[in-house]
Amino acid sequence: MKHEALVTVARLRRLALDDASQAVSRALAAEAAAATRADDATRQIADEAAMASSLNGDDAMVEAFAAWLPGARQHAAETRESCERASAEVARLRAVLTASRTASEAVETLLAQRAEAQAEDRNRRSQAELDEAGRQTEP
Repeated sequence: MKHEALVTVARLRRLALDDASQAVSRALAAEAAAATRADDATRQIADEAAMASSLNGDDAMVEAFAAWLPGARQHAAETRESCERASAEVARLRAVLTASRTASEAVETLLAQRAEAQAEDRNRRSQAELDEAGRQTEP
């Protein structure tokens, strides 16, 4: 592959790496928000249960809690599932990030190796020119 093409590939790999990194950041934020919603739903059930079972509670309060509880449990289950999906998405995007990082590093390594080989070639040519110049000045 020509040097210019390899430089372009390296630039594209860096852009893909940046995109993957940003996607992981967004997914982590979404996961944190989903975890907060799941915790809030669970805490709300516990708080409502405590109020319904308190000594100050009356039958109407207990009946209202009993009617509310199935829907609240459903909501809590849905928020937990949402949190699990968000966690799975974070794991998936981290794998994409790792693959992007590996691909970018591979291209950068290849560029570095080519640059080193070119420098060695220039040094050999330079040394050959010096050797030739030295032979021409010998008696």
